[in-house]
Amino acid sequence: MYSTKVTVMKKKNILSLIFLLTILCGFNSCEDKPLDPIEDPEYILCNGSGWFDEYTDIDNFYCTQRLIFHSDGRGEEIITRYFRFPDDYEELESTFWWEWDDDYRTIYMEYSNGDYIYFDDLHIYYDELSGYLGDDYVTFEPF
Repeated sequence: MYSTKVTVMKKKNILSLIFLLTILCGFNSCEDKPLDPIEDPEYILCNGSGWFDEYTDIDNFYCTQRLIFHSDGRGEEIITRYFRFPDDYEELESTFWWEWDDDYRTIYMEYSNGDYIYFDDLHIYYDELSGYLGDDYVTFEPF
């Protein structure tokens, strides 16, 4: 009787261990973004028709923002502010020059009117561009 009890306990321990390992492997597979840096972030940043975000501004108007980066260092920003969607809006277009910080985690953007801004703590994926654009944390999707 004692040996049967020990065998049952060993089986329970083995099953518990297998269950625990299964759960731990499941948590590990929940990551949807790679942790390794992208090998060629400029390719992802510049090849496409730009990056798109939408938000509500300080006056509670719906806005869209589009950033377009060109591999030669030029860039474009288009902000559309809707007063009454979709007919009454204003569109603000700006051009800028951009360059990487050495570690590809920051982009320095200098606008044609002399203003500049940093895009810090940058994360570049095929389906997302995110980081601090000035003081605001933003997430852009490919357009």
